[in-house]
Amino acid sequence: MLIRGFTGARRRFAIATAAVATAAAAGCGAAPAPPPAPHARGGSPVIVVRDKANGTMVPVAVGDRVELILSSSYWDVAGSSAPSVLRQDGPATPMPRPSSCPANIAGLGCIPIQWKFTALADGKAVIKASRTSCGEALRCRPDQTRFTVTVVVRDQG
Repeated sequence: MLIRGFTGARRRFAIATAAVATAAAAGCGAAPAPPPAPHARGGSPVIVVRDKANGTMVPVAVGDRVELILSSSYWDVAGSSAPSVLRQDGPATPMPRPSSCPANIAGLGCIPIQWKFTALADGKAVIKASRTSCGEALRCRPDQTRFTVTVVVRDQG
């Protein structure tokens, strides 16, 4: 990278800043993750919902588990809008750091976070998440600040 007009410490600062901005922008994309397990203990399916499901409806059956995995630790999930239909099972859990997330640069927010839910009864529940940062000192574009998915639960029995 060629930075003209800067010398010494200013040049090193400019290069470091550009590297952090580039890495942070990459952190706002979807993180790769291992494929989901086809069934949870007890035989209930696990439905994995990721960043690309934003704005969609996800059909599940009573008893199914839903795992929401978002690609950035900057997301804040409000939980289920209808806990009697879709119950959140515990707090958010950080997932393993993907190889695309540099370990030596703090504040990228590129570690995926997982939330687990269980479908309890017929109905609809909305899961909403929000964020303002897509990396340290990197504000998200407006289309990157909100995540919403509607889970439609049906009793198959």
